[in-house]
Formats: sequence, C-alpha cells, structure tokens
Amino acid sequence: MTTKVIVDTDTGIDDAMGCALALRSPELDVVAFTSIFGNVSVELTTENTAYLMEVFGRTDIPLAKGAGGGLVGKPNYSPHVHGDDGVGNAGFPRAKTIKPTKESAAELTVALAREFPGELTYVALGPLTNLALALAIDPDLPKYLPNVVWMGGNVWVPGNVTPVAEADAWHDPEGAQMVLQQHGWNITMVGLDVTDDTLLEEEDLRRLEKGPAEAQYIAAMMPFYMDFYSRKLGKFACAAHSALTVAIVADPSLIIESEMLPVQVELNGSLTRGMTVADRRTNGSNGGNPEWPDTPLTNVLKDVRRDAFGKMFMDRICGN
Repeated sequence: MTTKVIVDTDTGIDDAMGCALALRSPELDVVAFTSIFGNVSVELTTENTAYLMEVFGRTDIPLAKGAGGGLVGKPNYSPHVHGDDGVGNAGFPRAKTIKPTKESAAELTVALAREFPGELTYVALGPLTNLALALAIDPDLPKYLPNVVWMGGNVWVPGNVTPVAEADAWHDPEGAQMVLQQHGWNITMVGLDVTDDTLLEEEDLRRLEKGPAEAQYIAAMMPFYMDFYSRKLGKFACAAHSALTVAIVADPSLIIESEMLPVQVELNGSLTRGMTVADRRTNGSNGGNPEWPDTPLTNVLKDVRRDAFGKMFMDRICGN
C-alpha cells in the first residue's frame, strides 16, 4: 500500500532533495505540492518546485502557491545557504508547462483532506504557515488530515539561525505554535536533532553527477550548499534535512528512537523567539504533562538509521 502525501516545501537545496525522493519512493503517492516562503521568496520556491516536477516528469501533480510570509512580521531569507535563486545559483531555466493552481496552498490542502479523509499525510519541509492557514479555514482539519510530519524544530541540539531556534520554526513561530497546540493531529517532529548530522558526502555528489538527468539536476545545486556546510563541518558535505524527513515517511523503520513530548514555541523572547521548547521532564510514557495540560504530545525524533537513509536516497535518485 502507498501513503498519500501533500508535500509542503520552501524549495531550496535540501528541500529539492526531499521532493525528488518523494517522487522516487514507491511507498508514497504525492497528491500535491504546495509552496511556502522560507529559504527564498515564495515566488522562487514555487518556480523551483515547478521546474523540479518537470525534470522528474510529474506534470500531473497539482502545485499550489502558498504563503509569502509568516503570520507575524516580515520574511527573512537565506541566500548565503541556498543561493539567490534557492537552488545553489545553478542557472536552471524556468518551468515551461506547470503553473500554480487557482487555489491557494491552504485551500488546496483543505480540499484534498476532505477528498481523502483520513488517508493523507502532510509532509512539511518548511515553515508551518500554510497548515496554520488551512486550520483557520477549517478548524476540523485534523479529523480529515490526521498525520503531520514536520522538518523543523530542535530539542536536544542548538539552533541553526539563532543559538536556540531552528530555521523553519523561527520563520513563523506563531504558525508553528498554532499547529503544535492543535489537538487531533499525530505530529512527528524531524528536527535538527536528527537532520543536522545526517549528511551527504563528496562521494555522493560525484555519484549523482554521473547519474541520470534527475540525479544531475540535484548534483548541480549541491556544491553551493556543501560549500556553506564545509565551514561548519570541516569537510565537503551537507545535511539532508528534508530528504531524511521524506525518507522517514516512506520507511518509518529508519527511526531508531523518539520521545512523545509536549512542545511549545517561544513567541516573545528577545533571545529565544522561535525556540521549540519541549518539557523533557514528562513524556507520554510516564504520566503526561502536569504543567502544560492542554499541550498535545509531539513525537520528537532522537535517532535514525543514517547509513540506511543514505543508501535509500542515493539508490533511488540514481535509479538503482
């Protein structure tokens, strides 16, 4: 059986890897892509997603344009991480055939959830703004869209845009808080705790460069990303945040360890805004959450099978 997924993406480099893996995973049936601001503007993430869909020959899938900013404040982008175009300044042409739907990302999400009640998994590779807006349209959304897997947040490791905040939580803390506090969802948080040290290495890049056109498309954008990460890692490699998230949806056996924890997002701190705060003193296995009684539990990943993920990604993208 396949899992129907909506992939919500702020298509920068690692997000393109995740979208590519979703299209190459037989366990997944991508019923829609939705775009969101984040790594670059929503105009660019929409265009990047459209071109990716054409490269992979999936012009049959709807693409809906989403939010251009968070629920509060103005967006901030990461050209030093993903390039001015979001895809490593690779110089790709514009998409020729794919145009966004008339429906917004939030509207399409609600419509598909009602069309496939209980069947969809929402895979969020960027800020949670689109899902928060969909919830505002239909407060009963979790009844129809029960499963959410989010590439965002951090609990056990430092942040990556501030000392304590991960990028996708920091881009829209209000949206993330709105989603994480909504009862009825089964939310899995694939945060920096497992993504930041799940790496693709230089040898993987060389294999992609020699692969089919789809693999070469991924390879064309990776050097920019690896240059950025090399300053942090001390070697030519990069984190595969979004691709790992998609892989876990396709194959949950990649998860080694997780904890059910109450998670909230700091909205007001001058130093801590966007921090995902988990109460690690209590969890779902030892009696609940006395201090945050109305906060649902989130499945927060702690460890994954990194080698198995790497093999899955490389084999599927390279066509083996």
